Amino acid sequence: MALIPSGEFTFGIDEGELMQIFALDGKENPVFMTEVPARRVFIDDFYIDVYPVTNAQYAKFIEETGHRKPFLWGKDGWDDPLQPVVGLGWDDARAYTAWAGKKLPREEQWEKAARGEDRRWWPWGNDFFTGYVNSGELQIGRTTDVKRFPKGVSPYGCYDMSGNVWEMCEGSWIDNMPLMRGGCFLGRATFVRTTVRWSPEDPVNGAHWLGFRCLKEIPTREIDS
Repeated sequence: MALIPSGEFTFGIDEGELMQIFALDGKENPVFMTEVPARRVFIDDFYIDVYPVTNAQYAKFIEETGHRKPFLWGKDGWDDPLQPVVGLGWDDARAYTAWAGKKLPREEQWEKAARGEDRRWWPWGNDFFTGYVNSGELQIGRTTDVKRFPKGVSPYGCYDMSGNVWEMCEGSWIDNMPLMRGGCFLGRATFVRTTVRWSPEDPVNGAHWLGFRCLKEIPTREIDS
């Protein structure tokens, strides 16, 4: 896990950035409008997984608990031990985090871990580079080893916070749907930014592009007077 230090950071984007993103995308995508306005948010320090939860990690959870298997479990092309586990929903992810003694991140926590304190659009900076991320530009068409893109790490050393799989967070979006962050292997540059937000069609069973990572909060200690 990586330590994300306490402090303020900018959550979301401003109107000027939104116009730049529309220009980059070639159209005015209403999904991106939910990232406005930019606001300063204070976050207590916490730990977050360096990688999304993998098939190998999730297999141990299933073995110990008998929890249901993801719908792509054992399918060729999706069963590499170091691929992120997919084909599961929020209840499955919460069951795993409880078993691991952790939890799902709130979207504010996820975003700080992904972009740091300097308002970067992608985990590595404000310029997009093909090959830093498993995004639509590479046309791989499926998930990849969570260690494959070291040039795309966040300021705190977290992998795959852009692309590969959308990641489940705690929080709600339009119509109280659960939130996911970070984009996936199908999305092109604008859809794998650190501030992009969306929800899946099926939050119970997930999708072949939806995974998660875990967070651990640091308990506050009282000082005797």
